[in-house]
Parts: sequence; C-alpha cells; structure tokens
Amino acid sequence: MKPSFKTTPVSGRSVVAGLICVALICFTEAHNDYYVNNTWLAAHHFPIVAAFLLMVLILGGNVFLKEMRLFDPLKAGELITIWCMMIVVASLPTLGLAAYMIPTLVGLTYYATPENDWVGLFHHYLPRWLIPRGSSVAQNFFEGLTGSDEIPWLAWIPPLLFWSGFTFVLWGMMVCLATILRRQWVEKEKFSFPLVQLPAEMSQDPPAGAFLNTFFRRRSMWIAFLCPVVIHSVSTLHFYYPFFPEIPLRYSTWHLFTEKPWNALRPFNFDIQPSTIGLSYLMSLEISFSLWVFYLIYKLERLIGSATGISTYLYHQRFVPFREMGAYLVVILFFAFLAREHLKKVWMKTYSGKSMIIDADEPLPYRWAVVGLLATVVGLSVLLVLAGATSLWLMLSILTFFSIVCVIDAWLVTRGLFFIHGSFKAPDLFVSALGTSRFGTANLTIIAFPKRIFFRDRREILMPHLVNSFKVSDEARVNRRHLLLAIGLALAVGTVISFYGYLKLAYIRGAVTLGRSWIHTISPREPFRELERFLVNPQDTNWQQMSFVAIGSLMMFGLWSMQYRFVWWPLHPIGFVTPGQFPMNNIWFSIFLGWLFKFLLVRQGGLKGYRQARPIFLGIVLGEAFVAGIWAIIGLFTGKGYNFLYF
Repeated sequence: MKPSFKTTPVSGRSVVAGLICVALICFTEAHNDYYVNNTWLAAHHFPIVAAFLLMVLILGGNVFLKEMRLFDPLKAGELITIWCMMIVVASLPTLGLAAYMIPTLVGLTYYATPENDWVGLFHHYLPRWLIPRGSSVAQNFFEGLTGSDEIPWLAWIPPLLFWSGFTFVLWGMMVCLATILRRQWVEKEKFSFPLVQLPAEMSQDPPAGAFLNTFFRRRSMWIAFLCPVVIHSVSTLHFYYPFFPEIPLRYSTWHLFTEKPWNALRPFNFDIQPSTIGLSYLMSLEISFSLWVFYLIYKLERLIGSATGISTYLYHQRFVPFREMGAYLVVILFFAFLAREHLKKVWMKTYSGKSMIIDADEPLPYRWAVVGLLATVVGLSVLLVLAGATSLWLMLSILTFFSIVCVIDAWLVTRGLFFIHGSFKAPDLFVSALGTSRFGTANLTIIAFPKRIFFRDRREILMPHLVNSFKVSDEARVNRRHLLLAIGLALAVGTVISFYGYLKLAYIRGAVTLGRSWIHTISPREPFRELERFLVNPQDTNWQQMSFVAIGSLMMFGLWSMQYRFVWWPLHPIGFVTPGQFPMNNIWFSIFLGWLFKFLLVRQGGLKGYRQARPIFLGIVLGEAFVAGIWAIIGLFTGKGYNFLYF
C-alpha cells in the first residue's frame, strides 16, 4: 500500500553536504577531545557539533545562496537529512566506537604483565586475527612512534574488519528495532521527543521572500541565545587570560561531606548547564520531576546505608546495577503489553502479509524488520562463536538481553534524558545467574571485548539517534527509506575516517599522553581485570545479586502500577532506572532548574505561557552549542582548549 502522505525524496546534494559534515566531524573530533582537550563535541545524545554545524549551514550557507542566487538554498527536508547524518556519526571518533574499540584491542597486550599473567590465563583463547599482532604494535600505540617506525596499518586490518562487521550487524539490529517501534512511540503513544524539537524548528523553510524562518526571527530566542554565549566566553577568556573574571557554574560539595556517614553522598554537585536546563524544559513535568527526585532518593539511600553500616560498595556496585537489570526486564514486559495490538499487526504483516497496517512509509518493510531482527541477533552470536566463544545459546541470550537494553535506552532518550550511561553490562546478568565456572572461560574471554566496546558505556549508543531521526523526518515528510540509506552511507564513511583519525593521533602522539587519560589507561584494562578476577577466583551462582534483580523487578512493577492506577501519583518509573548512572551527578540540578522554570510558567500562564517561553529555552540550548563550537575552533588553532561542558 502507498503511504498516507506524499514523502520528499532525499536529494543528492543533501547527501553530499551531509558527507562533508561527516568527514569534518570524524577527522577533527578525536583531536579536539583528546589532544586539545576542548569541550567534548558529542558526549551524549544531543551532539553539540551537529547543532553548531546545522546553524552554520542555515545562517551561513543558506543565506549566502539566497544572496548570490547561484543555487536554491537547502530545503527543510535536506537540512533534516544532513542533521540525521551528523548525529549518527558524531560519536564514532570517540566514545561511540573508536575510543573504546581500538584501545581495548591492544590493551590486553600492552597491560599484560608477569604479575597478572594475562598471557597464560586467556591469550590462548584468542584467534590471531581477533586483535592486532606484531612487535611494538601495542607499545607504539600507547607510547607513540619512535625513530623510523611507521603506523602498522596492516596489523590493524584483520581485527578492524571483524569488529567493524560485528558493529554493522549490531547497528542493523537497532535499525530493525527502531522500525518496529517507531509507529507505536510516535503515533500511538505520542512521545514528545524533546531532542528533535530544536533541529525541527531550525530547519523549517522561511516564508517566501524571507531569508530566515520564524524561529530565527524571534527576538526572545536571540536574547536567550546570548546568555550562554556571554557566560561561557567570559569563563573561557579567564582560562586563557586569568585577569579576566570567571562566571562559575559549578559548585562541588566534596569538601563538605568528609566524615562518615555524610561522605556517602559524594559526589553531590550543583552544576548549572544552560543546555540541560533548556532540554529539561522540553520534557514533560512528570518526567523531569521524577528524574531529579529519584536522584535525591538514591543519595538518601546511600546516606542511610552508610549510617546503618551497609557497605557503599555493596550498595553502589552490586545492589543498584542488579536492581536496574530487574527494572529493565519489567519495563520491556510493560512495553510489550502496551504495544500488543501494534506488535500483533506487525507479526501478521510479517507472517501472512494480510495485516491492514501500512508499512510503506516505514524505514524498512515490517517483514524485513522482523526477519532482520532475528537474523542480526543470530548473526552476532555466530560471529562471537567464530571468534572463540563455545556456546551459541549463551551468546544469543546475552544479545537478546542487550537488544532489550537498547529499546529501553531509546525510550529514555525519547522522553528527554539525553545523557544515559547504565550501571550494568548485559553479560553481568548471565555471569551471576550461571556462575563463572558454568559460563565458561572461552565465553568469558570473548564476551569481554563487546562488554567494554558496546555494552558498558551507552552514552552514545546508536539506537536513540535512529529513533530520533525517524521522528524528525516527519517534520518535512522525508522519505524514511531514502533517509536510512543516507544514514547507512554516513555510518560507513564515518567509521573508516574515525578509525584512521584515531589511529593516526594515537601513534603520533602516544595514547597515554593524550587528555582524558582514563580512556587509555583505565578503560582498556577494565574488562580484562574483571576477566582475570573471574578466572582466578571462580564463583557459582550469585544468589545475592539475583535477589537484587528480583527486588528491582518488584519495585519497578509497583511503580508502574501506581503510575497507571492513581492519577495523583507524581513519580514516573523512568526515574527509577537512572539515579545510579554517573551523569546524573552532573545534570540533576540543571534538570531541577528546567523543571522549576516550566512548573512556574505553566502554573502562571498555562499552556500559552509554556509555548511563549519555549523559544527562549530553545535559544539557550542553541547558544551553548554555538559558543562551544566557536571556542572549539579557536582551541584547534591555539592547541589549548577549555572544557566547559563537563560530562
């Protein structure tokens, strides 16, 4: 069947412009983040580099084209296509792919010592092509090239080909999930998608004869825009020239809580991040309220635990992660219940093709999406078996659970939480349930790689970007199948450039000398230290941790029940799965401020007041993205950057 409305095809020039932006991001971002130590350009699911470049295209490129009358300016659908291509690749040079994959592949060689005996414990489980081999490959990566040494490109080709293949199959799984869920979240449940509201407003076509659209002609937006520009410019000038004043936006209470039990509250920061305030204003009041309230409850739990003698390590490193796992399991069941009619229609469309549901305007036909989801999960499991794992069923179970995690992380982002991290890794559930002995040494060894590269830090995972892209495409009725092809091309080009740029930077400068040193000193060792602990001290089923999973499941079920049974219940369950994630330490207070401003405005002016103030908060977000981009460019030329958006 035909789509219910006419879609706009993706133009060739938008793809070309998008690829130019992709190349620019992927060539410079690792250098910006790790050598110059500028503000991170893409540390979460609202990459400021994409907002900055979109603004440059609209206010620079489009205005120039209109003035010169050489070509037609970029239309809304073209700008949205470029935006989507940028956000999916913005994280690839850093924590979204390269910064975790590449150091991990050489970390187990470089950090192997006679004391930890990694070589004897698990190196022999690894095929030769799984990691880079050869004398000095790892040493030169971490310490830099010496003498006449050259970058060993050939040594990197086999492992990067394998892990790139694994990555693209993983991304394929996320595309299938996003396709299946898009209609339920966008059209049925009508989620607000706060992160797409700014690019949607920026990309609107201007009226005939005008240079700028309504958004860019609002005075209130520009006044708000100037606030973070002035604040951060003054503070950055103070960084370069200390005689300039500084406008502090962070207050740490670390020095206040030094004695037991109060030290259990640390870190407890009051950080003001203008863009976080702006994005929080776009959330529903229920969501933003629940996020900061559950964070304070989490801190209270830590305080009570410390006062009553409960180990902070047991609470934070064991109870919270496994409680969160149990909550995720209940959330996915609840999603399935809410979407049961939609999922039934999707299945009927896949099985018999007789369902009345229309999929001509979806990124993929539903049959492709369902079959593709099954094929990618099986394919990923087979790839891990080829790499040395011995249990196909175990790999299938882990990857199925990870697909659940991807869905819930995407849900968190659609509701407005732009910075997610997660306190657990998907394999942890199965290690605790089976015990390390039954899990198997070979399986533990192979799963350590995706555990670090993909499962541990999900702040830049792809699936939320896909869901947001398919949502924002509605603004200009962009053909989603064309858009998906453009996104796939951007990912392919961005991956190659990101690997090249990251390897070149590390080998020339020496990875351990780069900024944010934990990425190259702690992160590459983390999965193998854990593996060493598992192998040296094997354990049976950890019933304590599994009981924490059960507790988390019961608590989440109770929260969902209260949410849907009682109108007066103020807390949304979304807050329950976020407080233990470290980003909340830095953003909770700004979320509180965003909630407070919206609460007061809605209380005084109702929906009209909210709408009138909305451009102001969008302007704050855009202003912080713009000033970050400007000072990042200056930092690239000076070789010395200032990070004013700490995540």
